[in-house]
Amino acid sequence: MRFKRSSLVMKILLLVLVVYATVTLVTIQAQVTEKNAEAAELQSSIDTEKQENLRLQQAIDQLGTEEGVQDVAREKLGWVSKGEIIFYDMGN
Repeated sequence: MRFKRSSLVMKILLLVLVVYATVTLVTIQAQVTEKNAEAAELQSSIDTEKQENLRLQQAIDQLGTEEGVQDVAREKLGWVSKGEIIFYDMGN
């Protein structure tokens, strides 16, 4: 009789352990999935920022050329080259 009782206790303990392990694994899997989604979002943000940095670097490099300086002078300061005439569309 004593052997059957201890066997039943062992089975209950084993069942509790299996349930605990299952719940823990499911929780950890949910956390892993969440962190993977977060990592993908961060990677996307990093890629976007790298593209923006590349665009800005190209704009900086363009400013180092004579054409770049002329473009900025035209856009920001309204300067024109000798012999050029600027027309403004007042229709809109």
